[in-house]
Order: sequence, then structure tokens, then C-alpha cells
Amino acid sequence: MPEAAAVAEVDADEVLSEVTGDGAETAQGEPVFTLELNQDQKDIREWVHGFAEGVVRPAASEWDEREETPWPVIQEAAKVGIYSLDFFAAQQFDPTGLGIPIAMEELFWGDAGIGLAIVGSALAAVGVVANGTPEQVGLWAPQMFGTPDDVKVAAFCSSEPDAGSDVAAMRTRAVYDEAKDEWVLNGTKTWATNGGIAHVHVVVASVDPALGARGQASFIVPPATPGLSQGQKFKKHGIRASHTAEVVLDNVRVPGDCLLGGKD
Repeated sequence: MPEAAAVAEVDADEVLSEVTGDGAETAQGEPVFTLELNQDQKDIREWVHGFAEGVVRPAASEWDEREETPWPVIQEAAKVGIYSLDFFAAQQFDPTGLGIPIAMEELFWGDAGIGLAIVGSALAAVGVVANGTPEQVGLWAPQMFGTPDDVKVAAFCSSEPDAGSDVAAMRTRAVYDEAKDEWVLNGTKTWATNGGIAHVHVVVASVDPALGARGQASFIVPPATPGLSQGQKFKKHGIRASHTAEVVLDNVRVPGDCLLGGKD
């Protein structure tokens, strides 16, 4: 064996010797990629699997046939702590990156439609956390989930009928009314999970079309804001317990501070 290859093999053995199922770090404290679950992750997997087996699967056929949001199941998930901002945040910030996949795999094993109904609000919450100020995150993210006694859902609205995933072609406009310190939103969003039934909507709109995707921003549409309505609700071949619909924005006025990240 050439000398360089022998040294490389020794170095690799030294690195691997530092990898454990509970830490996965090198001697220098740097993370090493591994798919081995630590004990906390195994506990989460077992807990969520138990909920999926005992609550989600028995309810799956009923809510799939009804093609309706399974509010009682979401409430049960909230009561045990699975449908909550704290739970999704803890999994999102798992340093291994495995927290969210573990939780979703077990929920969707129970039923994909109910699973999406439970995790759909997290997409809107991520939109707020990624773009909002600390004050906006603290104000709006909890409202997206409500409480175990009064559960809420949230919707992230980006795709459009004529744009799809081509965000640069987005036509929904946001115009600032300086006299009233309000943003006025007009357009139609489509394929929005929880669209139209959400307590809080996060809407991506174009502020300056000339800038393409760089001229877009995200806005909070608070509950019961006039001008926001549900368009057609889509009938699907699967995941039917998850609500998917168009969201129509007709001169929707939101306060200036509903621009995520602030105007500056």
C-alpha cells in the first residue's frame, strides 16, 4: 500500500473511532454525518409512531372519505404536544437534521392526508421564522397553532395558477399605501394547504416586478381580514384529509408591520 494511502486509512480510522450514536463528533468537536439515531431521537420516533398507530390510522379512512380537515385528530395531536410550535421548533433545530424527517415519516405512516393536515401549518411558521423579525415571530407563530382547546391552522401561499413553482413569474402584487401605512394585496394563489380556512395566511407577493424574484416579499394576513377568500377547493386522488385550495386576494389591506422583516 502506498504511504499516502496508509496514512489516509489511519486518519479515517481515528475519525470513525470518535463517532458515537449519541454525539457523532470528531476529536475537534466537528459534527460527522451519520444516520444512527441517538436515544432522544429513538424516543421521539417511538412516541410519534404510537400516536400514528393509535390515533391517526383508526381515523384515516373516515377523513379520507369525507375529504375534510380532521380537526378532532389535530386537536388530539395538540393535546399530546405533537401539534405545537414547540414540537416543530425542537425538531427543526435538531443539529443532526433528522428531527423533522423522523416525525414526518411516522405521522405519514399513519396516513399521508392526516399527516399533512398536522404538519401543514409548520410551513407557514417556517416562512415567518425565516423572514420575520423577532417581534413578528413571537406575535404570529403561536397564533398559527392556537391551543389544545382551540386549535388553529396556518397557510403558506406562494404558487399561482399561471406561475406554479416559477416564482419569478408571480403576478400577485403588493402596493404600499403610505398615507395609511398599509399594504394592498391583489392576486390569486393556488395549491395552498389550509388555504382559505387558515387562521393566519402568509402570502408571497411582488413589490417590484421589474426585479423578478428579488422584488418579492412575504406578508402576514391576519385573521378575518376583508378581501381574502377561498377559491376552488381541489379534489385529489390522495392525501384527501388535507385541505388544498385557491386563495383569492381582492384589495386585501394589511398593516405596514405585516411585511415580514420590516420595510427597510
